[in-house]
Amino acid sequence: MNKRVKFRQLLNKEGIVVAPGAYDALSARIIEKAGFDAVYVTGFGVSASLLAMPDIGILTRDELVSCVKNIDNAVLLPVLADAESGFGNAINMSRAVREFEKAGAVAIHIEDQILPRRHTPGSGVEVVSVQEHINKIGAALEARENEDFLIIGRTDAREKYGLKEAIRRGNLYAEAGADIIFVHGPRTPEELEEIAKGIRAPNIVNYATMIESGNKPMLSVSELQGLGFKIVIFPSTLLFTAANSMLEVLIHLKSKGTTEHLLNRLLTLEEFNRLTGLSRFRQLEDKYLPEVE
Repeated sequence: MNKRVKFRQLLNKEGIVVAPGAYDALSARIIEKAGFDAVYVTGFGVSASLLAMPDIGILTRDELVSCVKNIDNAVLLPVLADAESGFGNAINMSRAVREFEKAGAVAIHIEDQILPRRHTPGSGVEVVSVQEHINKIGAALEARENEDFLIIGRTDAREKYGLKEAIRRGNLYAEAGADIIFVHGPRTPEELEEIAKGIRAPNIVNYATMIESGNKPMLSVSELQGLGFKIVIFPSTLLFTAANSMLEVLIHLKSKGTTEHLLNRLLTLEEFNRLTGLSRFRQLEDKYLPEVE
């Protein structure tokens, strides 16, 4: 089944779509193996993995699109992608949409942060005018070739201008034609409930902002579903887990000079080969690359 049609069907079904964040093809394959319904390509994670740099607008469009393409080729799952602020104005947005669509993404989210990104200490990120972002959404809608390629309107206005302004922007972006709305940065269950009630369109929520807020207990996926959210993304879970695990293993190796006592934490070679699909390539070798006499 076409991935975009499949994703539409997921959104139309009762329940919430859980999309863990992938930063490369292997992490996406692991998400698929674990049984999830969708993959989210995180700009935060790709910037860290590819460049070892923070997510402050340094990653280029082509670097991110290339990663999306590799991930889409590696899995059968629908792939949602972070398209930053469209990498420029509305004209640049048009080009970005075509590139992400060709790369295989089923949806992209476009944020209303100023370019280049600007963060004012104590007052949060700077955002463009509502009209400028509406123009970007309009350009994105016009540029897409397939109506099943979904445009997610994201607003980062909550930190600087408050939740009411963020919800107002979200509804204006929905009126402009965005298929799904992403109000970034809610910090409490009450704010999440206010977003779910206030936005007149399907909603996506970023679980990482709840972790960053330090509120406990955090809402579960089923509780987010109960509030009415249609998609929840976990952008940094795999990235942070992998980084912490690698650091711990290397500290152990450095101090002990061996990994013998860590083998229970590693995949076996056989397990890893299954993950990368080695057997399929062996079959192709047997079929097309006979032994030379």
